[in-house]
Amino acid sequence: MTAREETGTDLRPRLARALAAWLPWQRWFGGKGRPVAGVDVERTTELVDERPSGGPLGLLVVVSVRFADGGGAERYQVPIGVRTTLPDRLAPAVIAGFDGCVVYDATGDADLNAVLLRLVGQSATRDGVAFTPEAGFAGSSRRGLVGRPLGAEQSNTSIVYGDRYILKLYRRLAAGVNPDLEAHRALRRARSRHIAALLGSIEGEVDGAPATFGMVQTFAANAAEGWAMAMTSVRDLFADPDAPPGGAGADFAAEARRLGGAVAAVHADLARELGTGTATPAALGAGMLAHLDAALAAVPELAPHADRLRAAFASVADLPGAVPVQRVHGDLHLGQVLRTPATWLLIDFEGEPAAPISERTAPQSPLRDVAGVLRSLDYAAQHQLRLFHPTPELRRRARQWTAHNREAFTAGYAEAAGFDPTGRLLTAFELEKAVYEAVYETRNRPDWVDIPLRAVRRLLGEEPE
Repeated sequence: MTAREETGTDLRPRLARALAAWLPWQRWFGGKGRPVAGVDVERTTELVDERPSGGPLGLLVVVSVRFADGGGAERYQVPIGVRTTLPDRLAPAVIAGFDGCVVYDATGDADLNAVLLRLVGQSATRDGVAFTPEAGFAGSSRRGLVGRPLGAEQSNTSIVYGDRYILKLYRRLAAGVNPDLEAHRALRRARSRHIAALLGSIEGEVDGAPATFGMVQTFAANAAEGWAMAMTSVRDLFADPDAPPGGAGADFAAEARRLGGAVAAVHADLARELGTGTATPAALGAGMLAHLDAALAAVPELAPHADRLRAAFASVADLPGAVPVQRVHGDLHLGQVLRTPATWLLIDFEGEPAAPISERTAPQSPLRDVAGVLRSLDYAAQHQLRLFHPTPELRRRARQWTAHNREAFTAGYAEAAGFDPTGRLLTAFELEKAVYEAVYETRNRPDWVDIPLRAVRRLLGEEPE
C-alpha cells in the first residue's frame, strides 16, 4: 500500500504544512530562531514494497525548509510513519492526522527501525536510496532486534539495536559524502582500534550529487563517556580536600594519557589514508584574527582582552616554516570519546552540521583537535565547580586538576605522535576555541560565559580570578 492509498490523498502538501509547524520544535533542527516561511517536500521514499496487514507505512522524507528572513534554505531528513491506529507509546511523536491516519516521526517506532537495519543487511535499494552493508554485515535480515532511539541532545538521531548496532540518521542533509562516513571508511581501511566498526550506510542524492542519509556501526555497549569520567574525577577531588590531583579516588590522568595516544593514532591513520598538506602560518593567523573580529561584535566582555588576543593571533604568522595539515576530527571534546574495556574510541567525525561539507573536510592542523580536548578538560573542571560552592580553594583545586590532566593528555599524544604538541601554536588554537566558546555561551547560556572568559585570561597569562 502506498502513501496515497493509505491516506486517500497526496500526502506531500499536507505533510509540508504540518512539518512547517513541527520542525522548529525538534532538538536537531538547526534553524531555531529563524521564522519558517514554508516547507517543500522534495522526496518520499517508501521503505517496503508490501507492508504487513495492520503494520505501519514507513517513509524516508526529505524536505527543504525556507525561512522568512530570506536566508538560505536548509534540507532535512524526516523518517515518517503512517498508521491508522497509533500505540500510546508513539503519541509524543505525532506530527499530524490525515483522513483517519496518524503521521508521526518514525524514529521511535521499533517496527520501522527494524526495517531500516534489515534493508542495510540486505543491500537493498528503494527509490534511488541505497542501503549498503560493509563486508561481514551483508546477507542477514537482522530480524528480532528492537531499535530504540538514544535520548542525548545532538544534531542527529541515533538508534540502538539490542546493544549490538547503532544507526545514526543524519537529520541535516547536504550534497556530498558526510565527513563522518568518509572518515570511518578511511579508518576502517587503516584497521584503526579507536573507532566503532563501520557496518553499513544509507545513501541517496541531493541536488543531483551523492548524499549520506545514515551510517551503521557496532554499538559500544560497555563503554563510558569521557565527559562523565572526567566529571567524576573532579567530583572525587573536590570531596577529598587533602588529596593531591593524582591521589583522589577517580584520578583521570592515566586515562587522559591513553586518550592522548588514541587521538594521535587516529591522526596518523587519517593522514596515511586521506593525505597531508601544509598551511602558511600567516594564513592561520589571519583566520584567527577574522574569527576574533566577529566574536568581539558578539561578546562585549572580550573587549578588555582584544589587544592581547590580536597580538597572540598575529604572532602565529611569525612561526617558522609551514604548518602540517590533514583531515582531523574537527569537533573533538570529551563528549566525543568513549572508554571501552579495551581502549578509547573517537566518535562523531561529522563536524559542524551547519557548515558546508567542503569546509568540514578541509585539511586542518591536528593541534585543533588537541586544543579541543584541552578546552574540554577545563570545561569539566569548571562545570563541576558550578555544582559546588565555588570557594577560592575549590577554584584552586579545579585549576590543579585541569593542569594535571592537560599534562597527561599532551604527554600521551607526544609519545604516540613523536612530537610535543605544546607551544605557541597550540596556545593560539586554545585561545581561538575559548573565543568561540564565549560566543556560543553568550548566545545560548549567558550565565556560563565566565568559563571561556576565565580561560582567555589564563591563556593570556593573566590571573583567572
